[in-house]
Amino acid sequence: MRGDRLGCRALALLLLVFLAPWGAELVGAAISRPATAHSETRTAAEEAIEAYAERYGISRGLARTIYVQAREMGVETDLVFGLVATESRFNPRAVGRRGERGLLQLRLSTARAYDRHVTPEALFHPETNLRLGLMHLKQEVEHFDHDWRLGLLAYNMGRGRLTRALRAGRAPTRYAAQVLSHVREQPL
Repeated sequence: MRGDRLGCRALALLLLVFLAPWGAELVGAAISRPATAHSETRTAAEEAIEAYAERYGISRGLARTIYVQAREMGVETDLVFGLVATESRFNPRAVGRRGERGLLQLRLSTARAYDRHVTPEALFHPETNLRLGLMHLKQEVEHFDHDWRLGLLAYNMGRGRLTRALRAGRAPTRYAAQVLSHVREQPL
């Protein structure tokens, strides 16, 4: 019985040695097929991230974070990059005149409306800031019947101030136009 096992092992080893070049090709081909489809998708995303990094002169890591958060939150990536460029010029540690923090210049009180446990320091973390800021933007857009221009204005100046300005017949548009100037195709 022991001899049979040794014979089988020797035969397996012999087959491996002689068939290794063809076996490796077949295994390599089988492994690379599924990876190719995934690689193409990943390549398109990586190309977009690279393009954003170059366009705005920021690191690939920051471009990737913004890109991923925009996609996860379902907001047009060009719009999010434009919003970040307008709000903080891509400085995750930016602090505004009224205490707004991070990439999307969120106030702690606004951020806590979406995550009551968020800390002031957490607003300097790009993922947290983007997630909460985009939640807020989407809520403002929804409040104004999916009008992205009004949603952006409400994001910037507050819903109450915007509503009062609109009632008074003033429609401040400079901020929204500045953000939207970054959007290549105006889907809004």
